[in-house]
Amino acid sequence: MKRFYETRFFRHFLPFMVLVIGGSFFVEQFAKIRYKYRVVESFEFKKDLEIKGIKMKKLATLEEEYEKIKKVNIDNWENVRIPRPWEEPNSTNN
Repeated sequence: MKRFYETRFFRHFLPFMVLVIGGSFFVEQFAKIRYKYRVVESFEFKKDLEIKGIKMKKLATLEEEYEKIKKVNIDNWENVRIPRPWEEPNSTNN
């Protein structure tokens, strides 16, 4: 029996496995506490907005947005380049 206690398996591998497997169970129990005592509150966004007097727009459907885009003239447009900050005439860095 003394020879068994001096083997590499008993001195290195067995404590390592106990630590890994036992540690996983400890972490699992510790994580359960986190969710068990968590205070959960539901938040209703629409009711909160109604209380504050804010009205939201009706959500647009895909068909409505498509009709808006059909009205835009995409054939006649002009590419307008805006000046960069270092090219502006009123810049204070000049």
